[in-house]
Amino acid sequence: MASTLVDLEHSSFRHEGFCAALELAVAAARELGPVRGPVTRDTGLDERVQRDAILRLRSGATANPGLLPLLADGLFREPDPGAPSSPAGSTSPAGTADAADEVHRALAVPDLFCLVAPPGTVRARAVLEIVRAAVERGERVLIAAPVPPTVETIVAHLPSGATVIRADQAGSGPGSITDAGSGVQTRILARSQSAARALEPWLGEPSPALGWLRRLTTSLDEAAEARERADRATAHREATVSEARERLGAGLRAAGDAREAAGAEGAATAAEVERLTAALRRAESSWLRRWGAGGLRRRLGEAVRFAAAARAASHQAAARSAESARLLALAVEQDGVVRAAADRAAFADLAAARALESAERAAHHLARLLDGVAEVPEWAPDPAGLAVFAEYCAGREPVLRVRAGLLREWRQRAARPTRQLHPELLRYADVVATTCLGAGRPEHGDLEFDLLVLEDASRVALPEALVPLVRARRAVLVGESRPAPLRDAEVVRAWVAARCPAGADPGEPAALLTGSVFARVMSLAPERNRAVAGR
Repeated sequence: MASTLVDLEHSSFRHEGFCAALELAVAAARELGPVRGPVTRDTGLDERVQRDAILRLRSGATANPGLLPLLADGLFREPDPGAPSSPAGSTSPAGTADAADEVHRALAVPDLFCLVAPPGTVRARAVLEIVRAAVERGERVLIAAPVPPTVETIVAHLPSGATVIRADQAGSGPGSITDAGSGVQTRILARSQSAARALEPWLGEPSPALGWLRRLTTSLDEAAEARERADRATAHREATVSEARERLGAGLRAAGDAREAAGAEGAATAAEVERLTAALRRAESSWLRRWGAGGLRRRLGEAVRFAAAARAASHQAAARSAESARLLALAVEQDGVVRAAADRAAFADLAAARALESAERAAHHLARLLDGVAEVPEWAPDPAGLAVFAEYCAGREPVLRVRAGLLREWRQRAARPTRQLHPELLRYADVVATTCLGAGRPEHGDLEFDLLVLEDASRVALPEALVPLVRARRAVLVGESRPAPLRDAEVVRAWVAARCPAGADPGEPAALLTGSVFARVMSLAPERNRAVAGR
């Protein structure tokens, strides 16, 4: 037959008695009443968060995996030689080497550290320096206490930019999570204001940007049509001018014919002069022909006179032709049909230029609207360049319109009061301050911290202290060396004796109800995990 005995020394059952005692202490607290103040409507939630913490402790789902054996058996880990301490150059507010040493030791232990400090300035300065040093190292710190902790001094001395949230502060006062959420919303709205302003012209049906885009495309179409009309009007003007020159050019044609005839006569007489000159030179150079030289000279003289007269006539004919051309040009220019055609061509060209100018103005407006929200391409102020730019804007307009709508909707939602930011604020805050039981509230989710500073730990029972302890990789417990018992010992013993299961040790639940977490850890901690502030 297989054995049914349970090995209580196995890691899964070794601390079962301790965890059962913790659960019994929680039940006792429900019946005996809270240590501080009257029973409130949150008592059921407080019990739930303590039981959840015990469940995490029992299952090993704690940020510090060695927390259960430490609390049950006092098994503290040795410090890591390479563990970082306080930042180089940091100084203690107390201004003493002892205070700096306390901070160094508190930050060097890998699990729990007990700092004995009476209430007052010494304790406040020690806690301040520990928290500040941890934040400067980039660690997330949870400050917990049996009642809402006072953190104004700590906040005032933290590095600039550190986010501190007082999670248990009611309302929307300074430091509350509501105030932090409002601050984040305000910063979000301020940082997105310029983008929203730049995208605003792309919103609407139609939006201003779409209006300019439509004007650009319409102006380009009008410019193309006007340019076609201008080209046709120019061609008609040229044809009209040709017809008018043909119709009014009879005098110019006659003057041209006379000029050509005078030119031909001049050329003929000039040729005759050259021929007679050549013949005279040949005659003078030959003894046999000298007798004919006189006749040649007479003929050459007559030819020169005729050539001069022909040249004069040719110049006069050319002048008359030029004058006729001038008069024809003037007549053509003043012709009613020609003037009407020229006016139509000029007006058509002006209309084309104005349409192109309208398109260019629309393109300039679109370029200004694109600046800051999309890339502005280079474009030329001609029909081809403007058409390419219009095509680019038409492709970007739907994207920018959707982007502008999403940003407006997002900013409207960001401007409304909301609790959606609270979990993320708690997750990324540098310092969170709350009560011990407040650390386990549902809105805190599964948050974990690098360091827990448990203030006034000598007035916190272990089940209550477990709520923040299970969330921290390391913890510094700050308390007094000889605090008063948390509950009346006789009442506790009577309750435990009446309800403790048979065979169970009643001493463990009684010690958990009357003693604090600080007293328990101090009794188990080695010397390296303890210090007295201000000594």
